[in-house]
Amino acid sequence: MLATLVFTFLPLLARAQEASSVSVAPAAATVTPSDSDAGVALFSEETVQLTDDVIANLENNTEVAEIAHLLAFEDSNITESAQRRVRRTWSRCKTSPGDILWPSKLVWTLFDLLLGGALEPIIPIASPCYRRSEYNNYNAAKCADITNNWSDGATHYEDPGSIMFPLYYGMTCPQGTNASALGTCTQGGYSAYSVHVKNVAQIQLAVNFARSLNLRLVVKNTGHDYNGRSTGKNALSIWTHNMKGIQYVKNYRSASYSGPAFKVGAGVQGFELYEAADKYGVSAIAGICPTVGVYGGYSTGGGHSPLMQLFGMGSDQVVALEVVTASGRFVTATPTVNSDLYWAMLGGGGGTFGIVTSAVVKVHPKVSVTTSSFNFTSAGIATETFWEAVEFFWSEMPKYNAAKTYSYFSIMNLGGMYMFSMFPFFATQKTVAEYEALIKPFFDKLTELNIHYDVETKHYDTFYPAYQATFATIDYYIGGAGSTPGNRLIPKENWNNAEIRSQTFAAVRNAVDNALVVMIYHQAPVTPDKIINSVNPAFRNEASMLVAVNNIVDTSPEGLEAGNAVMTNTILGPLRDVTPNGGSYGNEADISEPDWQNAFWGANYPRLAAIKKKWDPTDLFYVHHGVGSEGWVVEDGERGVQTQDGKLCRV
Repeated sequence: MLATLVFTFLPLLARAQEASSVSVAPAAATVTPSDSDAGVALFSEETVQLTDDVIANLENNTEVAEIAHLLAFEDSNITESAQRRVRRTWSRCKTSPGDILWPSKLVWTLFDLLLGGALEPIIPIASPCYRRSEYNNYNAAKCADITNNWSDGATHYEDPGSIMFPLYYGMTCPQGTNASALGTCTQGGYSAYSVHVKNVAQIQLAVNFARSLNLRLVVKNTGHDYNGRSTGKNALSIWTHNMKGIQYVKNYRSASYSGPAFKVGAGVQGFELYEAADKYGVSAIAGICPTVGVYGGYSTGGGHSPLMQLFGMGSDQVVALEVVTASGRFVTATPTVNSDLYWAMLGGGGGTFGIVTSAVVKVHPKVSVTTSSFNFTSAGIATETFWEAVEFFWSEMPKYNAAKTYSYFSIMNLGGMYMFSMFPFFATQKTVAEYEALIKPFFDKLTELNIHYDVETKHYDTFYPAYQATFATIDYYIGGAGSTPGNRLIPKENWNNAEIRSQTFAAVRNAVDNALVVMIYHQAPVTPDKIINSVNPAFRNEASMLVAVNNIVDTSPEGLEAGNAVMTNTILGPLRDVTPNGGSYGNEADISEPDWQNAFWGANYPRLAAIKKKWDPTDLFYVHHGVGSEGWVVEDGERGVQTQDGKLCRV
């Protein structure tokens, strides 16, 4: 039968490839017009789509009619009864190997054929380090290369299955050249299969296939995720990383925005967006880490930026989205078209409401920047003198925010010696003289306290070279498993008077004394005249964000549990207590964040939950601590922290 199916679909594949400029098109696809309600024509890869006519052709083909319903849209009348029959066999847990609905090798092969050869089994990235494993792929040279480059983001974002923070695999296949000391390599929390997406039809086919068979589905772009949301045991993974289109639109017009814009593919990363913006003489919004994918978790989770004080959050830039929904349909979402989906996806979190294929986003005029890096330690001075200096800087932060500047600094307790390191103070639209006048009271304070400091200040005419010289050079500690992060958004009101300011600073000092490192931003994003998205309300009244990283020496389940409890309770607990109107940024969150619905979304959560039920009634899209995830649990046993190495089951 398989030979017959291959013979049947190869001509279809050839015709689809001839009809499209996309290099690999699915057999089960057609090329559609490029018009879009977004106001910008679809990318060529977005015109290759799955349609009702394609599904009807599959159902009418005797060779594949019996499985056509697995690829049909959720709202398809053609296969409604067949879908109902399959759904009655769904169990409490997502389908796993050995279950009645788990696809046979033949079905996986046919699915790959219909995808145009885009399906691949995911193999743990470090498996070449193991002499004996089910993958039988030991390669000493490749192992050494992977191990030596483990902290390089490209090692992970160029691999279809790897994520940058391996703790969430369940540590089932760690890297290292000494295989005898590594234990065993198993699939663990790695997804089972990856669809290497090159067009919309492949996403639609994967969504429908996963929904019909009750498979776990995850979405991966770069894998830059602190909570393991882009992987899952036995999951079908949709890898959007190669959707790299960038189109400049000089005169974009819509009901909500008129001006220059980019149409940007879902796989575009921060460094690519910044480079394109520099090329066209504009400024664009992305994060500080260059490897982060901009239009997956970043913009859908809010997105903070070195330019947020001028132009707003990452979510605030998006004027239109192209999305594949849980039904398998390809839709446009704007403030006037599918407006509830638009509102939910811009702030409600990635991997939850739909799969972005592209976005139309605002760009802004060029911005000059003065950057300044400085540091000082407690060496040779009293500890309280060091903290007096830091508290003075803390008290000045509202003034820095009012001047529409931004900073990123760290404080570390190095065995009783403290170090303050600013890298950088990012003084947007400020000359060197203007910046120095702004910061002068702080440096005067250091001089008064007899604290030696080193400072280097430079001016740049545009954003891109300032970014390249600062944020792009930072080591973001990719690939580590001996620590967990957490954060707190601190509202402006915590500087309202000396008492609350002092209480807040005491909680900051406590965090430093109990964490490996504490990183702090002064940042106050400009608020749009009209809020039309679901960005965490805590961002709208923010003055600072604190990110703490704790050090976990014992990575046994007991050690991880104890270490993470320190993060949740000891480090962040006092900050939560003193910021009742604050919140947490979901993209860099404590994996055990209590009351996470309120911390990540505040008053927006009930509406987000209702929209989730409307657009994803079967809970196809699940991410850890995502909207609507209360009804699910990953049964991973006793791991100390939540991993994705377990069945995903209804509570």
